[in-house]
Amino acid sequence: MEMSECTAMISSPDQYHCPYHLETLSRMDQLFVFKEESMEECAAEVCCGIRPSKKFNVNDDTGKKVFSIIEDSECCERQCFAGGRFFIMNVTDLTNQEVIRLVHPFVCCSQKLEVQSPPGTTIGYVEHNLHVCLPKFTVANERGEPAFKIEGPCMGCTCCTDENFELVSLNGAALDRSFGKISRSFSYSGPNAGAKFVLSFPRHLDVKMKATVLGACMLIDCMYYEKPS
Repeated sequence: MEMSECTAMISSPDQYHCPYHLETLSRMDQLFVFKEESMEECAAEVCCGIRPSKKFNVNDDTGKKVFSIIEDSECCERQCFAGGRFFIMNVTDLTNQEVIRLVHPFVCCSQKLEVQSPPGTTIGYVEHNLHVCLPKFTVANERGEPAFKIEGPCMGCTCCTDENFELVSLNGAALDRSFGKISRSFSYSGPNAGAKFVLSFPRHLDVKMKATVLGACMLIDCMYYEKPS
C-alpha cells in the first residue's frame, strides 16, 4: 500500500512522545474484547426485557487484561432507544484510572461517536455513513479530518462465521486494501477464545487511532449486535 493512500498508516509525531495514558496501546497490534454479563443481568434481560448497562474487558494477545469498559447511560434510554441512545463509555486501565472516554449523543439517523483521551480531550471521531445495505464508517482525527474508512459485511447474511469490518484507506476497497479489521469472532482459539470482538491493526498505527478503532468497535456492537428488548 502506498503511504500517500492511507494517512492512518503514518505515525504522527506524537508517537515519539506517546501520551502516558495511551502508552499501553503503542506496543499492540491486536485487542480482544469480551462482554461481561452477570447471571442476574442475563436473567433480567431474558425474562423481563431489562437491558443492563454494558461491560467489557479488553485483553492483549497473551490473554492479559489491559482495559475495562463500562457504559454510563440511563435505564429508560437503554430500554426505549437502543442503539440511538445517548451514552458514555468509560475505559479504565488496571489502576482503575479512566484513560479513554467514548461519547455517543442521542441520534435518530446517522450516528457519530467522539473518542476522548484523557477525558475531555478529543482524539478522534467515528461517523456512520448511510448506505443501503452495508455498514460503512469514517474514522477521523481530533480535527475531524478523515483518516480511513471501515467497511462491514452485509448484515444478516452470515451465520456462525466471522464477520469482518475491514479498515481501509480513504481511496481503497475492502477486498484488496485492508490494513486491519474489527472481527465479530466465532472461530478464534487460544488464550483469548470466546472474545466477542478481535481488533487487528498495524503496530505503528497512531495510538490515538488505535483508541478510536476501539471506539468504533463499541459503536458497531451498539448498532448491529445489541439484543432487542
